[in-house]
Formats: sequence, structure tokens, C-alpha cells
Amino acid sequence: MATPERLNECVKDAIENERQRVKKMRQAHPDVKHRITDYAAAVVACGYKKNNSTFSACSASPVGHQYAEKIRVRLESLASIGEKRDECNNIVGACAEPHAADKVIKKFPGCDMDELQFSDAYRPRTARRVKNCRNCKETFFEVL
Repeated sequence: MATPERLNECVKDAIENERQRVKKMRQAHPDVKHRITDYAAAVVACGYKKNNSTFSACSASPVGHQYAEKIRVRLESLASIGEKRDECNNIVGACAEPHAADKVIKKFPGCDMDELQFSDAYRPRTARRVKNCRNCKETFFEVL
């Protein structure tokens, strides 16, 4: 079982990796004006309840991403992937949660949505907790 401790460890590693990615990018391009948006908006870890496997992901554009069927169907039940809907300020499929869950489901195809387990979501820049958006709550209603 993916324990809360393991999920927290995974998300801490992901935050550090995102910070290192931004640091390297900024060092490689010192002449470019750097912005807060150099960082991903959020990072989260997702695990499979039947084992100790955990995967992390950052929020990112969903355009061109091929989600696992289970996730794609849920996201498309809200709106077209890559579009905003009136009920939520976030773009459907752009949050860290579907990206992390996609990694789990692709690694373990027999995994059902109710067997996923998420860490809290955090902003990599500040390491502050971020609340789950309505899109994520409705996509992963069994576990969020």
C-alpha cells in the first residue's frame, strides 16, 4: 500500500526536482527575465493502494497528452481536455493530479480509480499546500 509517508516523500522529491529544473534553466539563460511562471503551478504524488508504488507529476498543459482511457473518459465528462469550464478556473486536464494518476494507471493497467491515493498538492516555488480544484474533485471523486 502506498503509505501517506511514502506519498509525502515522493512529493517532497518532486518539489526539489522542480526547483532544480528551474535553477538550471535560469542559470543556462541568465539574460532572460525570469518569472514565477517558470515553475509549475502545483506538484502532487499519486500511489496505487495495492502496492508501494508512487509517482509524482507537475501541472502541465494537457494538449497533446495521451491520457489513459479511464482518466480521459472522466476528464471529457467535464469538458473537452484543454478547455476551461464555468465551474472551475483551471483547464481540464492541466492539473498535477491527472498527470500523476495517468502514470499510475499506465504502469498498473488493472488499477481502478478508487485504488488511487493522492498526497496533498503543493506549489513547488513556495512549498505551500494547494487545495484540489473542482475539476480534480469531480474527476477523482472516490479518493479526493
